[in-house]
Amino acid sequence: MRRIIAGCFVAAGLMLATAVGAQTPRQDLPPTMTCPGDQIVWVNTNSGIYHYQGERYFGSTQQGKFICERDAQREGDRPTRNGQ
Repeated sequence: MRRIIAGCFVAAGLMLATAVGAQTPRQDLPPTMTCPGDQIVWVNTNSGIYHYQGERYFGSTQQGKFICERDAQREGDRPTRNGQ
């Protein structure tokens, strides 16, 4: 029984460490950046998926950039499908 409980604690610790390491610190939106008539999005440059302000991964993936949504679409990037 002790082995099972110990195994559960080890598994929970590994899952927590993975979840914590999944996101990088949030990048600040450049104060001079504007997109007249459009909105600024964060493109994860590894996946080509972009996130809107207020979503979980906006400004916080390991590789990414702030860009106007129309420019992101022209590059072939697409919006997130799950709202994160």
